Amino acid sequence: MRSNNPFKVHGINYLSPSSINTYISDMPMWVARYLFKIKSAGGASAMRGIAQEHVLAEKYEKGKFDFDLLEMKFMTLCTESMIDLGDMKTEKERRQLKDYGTILDNNFKYKNLEKYQEKVEIQLDDMPIPIIGYIDFRFKDKIVDLKTSARMPTQPTEAQKRQMAFYSMAYPNNSVDLFFATPKSHKKFTLKNLTSYKKQLEKVAYGIQKFLSISDDKHELASFVYPNLDSWMWNVKMKEEANKIWSVK
Repeated sequence: MRSNNPFKVHGINYLSPSSINTYISDMPMWVARYLFKIKSAGGASAMRGIAQEHVLAEKYEKGKFDFDLLEMKFMTLCTESMIDLGDMKTEKERRQLKDYGTILDNNFKYKNLEKYQEKVEIQLDDMPIPIIGYIDFRFKDKIVDLKTSARMPTQPTEAQKRQMAFYSMAYPNNSVDLFFATPKSHKKFTLKNLTSYKKQLEKVAYGIQKFLSISDDKHELASFVYPNLDSWMWNVKMKEEANKIWSVK
């Protein structure tokens, strides 16, 4: 018998903009992560972004961008995530920390920081669980999401717009910015007219609920999809897990 709360039976207590975007971009990956609870730690580039955000937030408290703390935070995060500090990619990220930090120190000039990594929660009608996300930086009248990237994008992605639409749902009176930083430059996108992306979030959230309601058996749900292991999203660990779930040879 199927449950009246399909999320509960599958051990899902909330959705997030990230999980919704994963469902859209790679449904088998969503099944692996959220039904089979297969987690894949971020690489050195993800740790770089977290470290930069942390030190930038510290600057608002102490008035100075601490480059020594930046490297220490990066190395600590890599160690905790079991990322090889001797790997060439990790070392490249370490060497570029100061370049990213200098760009942020000189150009991230928002004022009146109110919250850093603020948890926000939205409850949709007829949904038994909320959508939860974390705002990087919330200022008095502005929400800013920081993205550090090796290359500067020409435009935000659809996934990023959905993410920012979620923040706008939580704070409808605040404008929202995506702030991109590379080792050499920065770019700011002020996003407007996010109504369609808010509707996308809601539609996909209900779609996930409907998908889960098909069966209480995660293996049966997995049988309706199949992973594309050519995708960059499937690293070695995730491919190994795919073999267990889908008997991929």
